Amino acid sequence: MTLAQGVAIALLVVVLVLAVGRRMNIGALALGAALPVLALSGLPAKSMYTAFPGDLFVLIAGVSLLFAHLDRSGALGWFVDRVYRAVGDRRVLLPWAGFVIASALSSAGAFSTAVIAFLVPMVAQVSTRYRGTFLMSELAVVIGANTAGLSPLNPTGAVVRSAATKAGVTYSGWGLWAVSVGVAVVVVAVLQFLAAMAARRGRGSQIEPLAGEPRDDDERPSTAYMLCSGAGLVCFVVLVVVFKTDVGVTAMLLAVVQQVVFRPDERALLTRIPWNSILLLCGLLTYLGLLQQIGTMDSIGRLLSHLGTGAVLILVLAYLTAWLCNIESSTLGVLGLVMPIAFAAFSHTDVVFWVAAAVCVPAALMVMNPIHVAGTLIIGNSAVQYQDSLFRRLLALAGSLALVVPGLLALVPITLQ
Repeated sequence: MTLAQGVAIALLVVVLVLAVGRRMNIGALALGAALPVLALSGLPAKSMYTAFPGDLFVLIAGVSLLFAHLDRSGALGWFVDRVYRAVGDRRVLLPWAGFVIASALSSAGAFSTAVIAFLVPMVAQVSTRYRGTFLMSELAVVIGANTAGLSPLNPTGAVVRSAATKAGVTYSGWGLWAVSVGVAVVVVAVLQFLAAMAARRGRGSQIEPLAGEPRDDDERPSTAYMLCSGAGLVCFVVLVVVFKTDVGVTAMLLAVVQQVVFRPDERALLTRIPWNSILLLCGLLTYLGLLQQIGTMDSIGRLLSHLGTGAVLILVLAYLTAWLCNIESSTLGVLGLVMPIAFAAFSHTDVVFWVAAAVCVPAALMVMNPIHVAGTLIIGNSAVQYQDSLFRRLLALAGSLALVVPGLLALVPITLQ
């Protein structure tokens, strides 16, 4: 390993420590760390920018704008309201209604964090009418939204696909999504069963939502805008899935058409783009691309080869990712860091798909951790007197899932080897 490669790895560790310890954006840190690496390697700065993920930038921005129109037009709120009306007071189905809505939106391409930010307060208001349903309904929403983010149409799924492409790996994107959603269904069902058993034995402690304020409905969008935004989402899915058009460019075109025709406040729409996540992802992937150019990723691959491509390495990668997601609030950033290593190590094996599932799916389940946006939103929408105990419960739940799920999923590729 050369001096430049050793310094690049050391700086990456420093970047991770600062990102976790100081709550700094890992993308900005990574871009800053690129200068010493460039100086030691002798590469020109222009070579680094060839790794900038422009396709992912357009994808995240375009899909975020498309769903911002869906929200601003009122179509999204109308759809959610109709689903909950159809469920009515059937309490057992209330968590599953939120799960289906959240997973459907993320599967269609909506940034998972945006789905969670939209649905968590809305579900809290629904829960005020049905005592004892708040926590389970919120958990179902955040689990459904984040696990369905491994859809090929979603930015998270696109990050995994990008890492696979660079490693020369092909896998079923929709297959990975199906495994992720299937595991999420099992987790939600188990949590609902345990909550029901605890309630029957009198051991359950109910968490109630914060009393909501009435929404301001003075500014009502036009019916035409609502219908057009809904039709735009359908066109987006059809064009991308059936005609294989580019996800980001397709979403951007449909968003721009609605902006031209209906002229909503553009500044309000632009604030819906997750610029922090874009900086995080683009900065991190650009730095990892620089590491690839100077041979660092190959050196890491050779070091990992000493562990083989067997059970130990699978378990290390699965548990490493799950626990990193528990201490670093961005699932997107963690997968962007770990998946290139996972694909490089298992690219020539028959179990690469199941290794990807063992690494990605547990990471997506950690979203209810209180340091994540989702966990913070759940706590913020609970009544004040429950917030301290809820913090501890969510932390314990995320930790329990990080102990159990990676090991169970890792058994599949270990068995198939």
